[in-house]
Amino acid sequence: MFFLCIYKGKERMVEVERRQIIIGRPSSSLGHPDLNLQPDKNVSRRHARIFQKDGCYWIEDLGSRLGVLVNGLRVRDPRRVTFGDRILIGRTEVRMVSTELQK
Repeated sequence: MFFLCIYKGKERMVEVERRQIIIGRPSSSLGHPDLNLQPDKNVSRRHARIFQKDGCYWIEDLGSRLGVLVNGLRVRDPRRVTFGDRILIGRTEVRMVSTELQK
């Protein structure tokens, strides 16, 4: 799966091929997350995770300081997400992009 990450107007596409994706910033004690949102300092080391369950994708806040928003709504419990949803983590916007759209 691809993720479009937008931070301070700069876009980058990141490919991650896992059933569970940890989103955050690198840490000497925790290592590198699957989706690294550095240099956004508003992102926690282990901010959120995206996982598959029952054929759907879900996002969960991992106890971050600033929380996670999906389409402007705060994520309090695991929430289903789909391609094109606007996910705000820190000051970085993240969108899941279908692999088929990349071809």
